[in-house]
Amino acid sequence: MMTRSVIQKAYKYGDPGSPVAILTLACPYDKFNVKGYAIIGSCFTENLGVQIVITNILKSPKIRYLIMCGEESQHLAGDAFRALHEYGVSNTGIYRKIVGCKSPPPFIDDIPMRTIEEYQDNIVLVDMMGVEDAGVIQQKIDECIATYNKNPVIRKVMDTGMPEVDEFTWKKYSAFVESAMIKKLVE
Repeated sequence: MMTRSVIQKAYKYGDPGSPVAILTLACPYDKFNVKGYAIIGSCFTENLGVQIVITNILKSPKIRYLIMCGEESQHLAGDAFRALHEYGVSNTGIYRKIVGCKSPPPFIDDIPMRTIEEYQDNIVLVDMMGVEDAGVIQQKIDECIATYNKNPVIRKVMDTGMPEVDEFTWKKYSAFVESAMIKKLVE
């Protein structure tokens, strides 16, 4: 019998009319006392976590900005978002890899390519990685809302569902991870 992994909900919804999503990376989202966001949440992994963030953001047609703040995760999820916005993805065999990401398994092939393209084309990454000051983050939220209000952009709702997670999810990348680790040891 196949078992399903349990994923703890690492986000909460705020104002559904807001154009701003907040990504607190490895910091607990509930420590940020900010307002005016559509969704706020944490992300710890460079693969499944990135895909979950993307699918949640695209469900709201008004979200235009992703403010990435907080402490980087051990899996370099923040680096994955930066690389995805700057370089995109490439196909490596049957897998889709985030180009330029420093993490060993930066694969996001559990969501459709059209979802990744929609995200890249329509979501602006506001890189505040390392910032945990709620006042500074609130200022950026307010700036993004003001900018959006001058030129609102509403997308179509895109709900491609959430990536499937089971006991084999991570194992499919084991050869890539092992190769990357050996490469680091040899260098």
